[in-house]
Amino acid sequence: MPVTFPKHGAICAKELAVDLAGLGYSQAQIFRGSRMSLEVLEPDKPVVEFDRIATFFEHAAQLTGDDVLGFVRGQRREMRNSGLISYVGVSSPTVMDFMQNITRYRRVFSDALELDSGSLGDDGVLKWHFSIPAKFNRRQFVEFGASGLVHAMRQAAANDFCPELVTFRHARNANTDKFERFFGCDVHFGTDENSCRFSAADLARPLVTADDELYKVLKNCCEHSLQAKSRNAPLLVVEVERAISDRLAKGEATQDDVARALGMSPRTLSRRLAEEGTTFFQTLEGLRKALAMNYLRDSNLALAEIGFLLGYASLSSFNHAFKRWTGETPGMYRKT
Repeated sequence: MPVTFPKHGAICAKELAVDLAGLGYSQAQIFRGSRMSLEVLEPDKPVVEFDRIATFFEHAAQLTGDDVLGFVRGQRREMRNSGLISYVGVSSPTVMDFMQNITRYRRVFSDALELDSGSLGDDGVLKWHFSIPAKFNRRQFVEFGASGLVHAMRQAAANDFCPELVTFRHARNANTDKFERFFGCDVHFGTDENSCRFSAADLARPLVTADDELYKVLKNCCEHSLQAKSRNAPLLVVEVERAISDRLAKGEATQDDVARALGMSPRTLSRRLAEEGTTFFQTLEGLRKALAMNYLRDSNLALAEIGFLLGYASLSSFNHAFKRWTGETPGMYRKT
């Protein structure tokens, strides 16, 4: 059975394509090998499978040689272009309400984005991830979303307030100072979660864009949109990858452990993964490969430490696996 990836509003990809054309790149350069096409971006408010949007941002970064393309674009993002969800966000009374509303109504704009505001009240932490398999690099888009969200909240509050801490799941070993200057706080890469932590005082900031009457109307519209919108179940392979990630370094990423964490038997997990065209071993190997390539390309971690994070008992085991995946040793790959 073919796997259908969750969709996401693609106005940001459309704007990126227009800007690339403005820089003199041809349509062939902009779209060839990007998994995106001019036709899918023609509608006024295009909606596209998220894996294609993420791949397009990575392609654009490589095409332009701009390692922080997504991050910089987020800083000048016009959130209102996202439509209904952005308007209910900026019409909210406070920064806290802004975040809680985009969390509740994210399905109006995206089936791929998973936001968790459950810790906002206690710890001031907003977490997020995208529901696509790890083999699809989404670093540029994750950074675009993070800088875009903070930029939008600063505009709505008319105040350049700063998070207390920003974390990213992906690794990065270049241009990290630019992130700390923009966010105004420590920024950590290669962590367990994408997250922003805010102070209680900043969460309570009133928005200068707040509009009580409009806010009521927009919330009602969002509620109706949610009811009318069918909720696509997240891909099982994404849930399995997250459960594996939590257990890799502890050596507990077995099929039995992951099945138990997901509330099903190993046999049921095997059957459901088969329905998505994969197996537990393929999912485990695919995740390890994606993480390994990210660590080697974008971090300064020692090879032994990378092997440990991926759940290998020894550096030789990691070397053997990586050479099986790529034909190169980890050290050779890092030098290229």
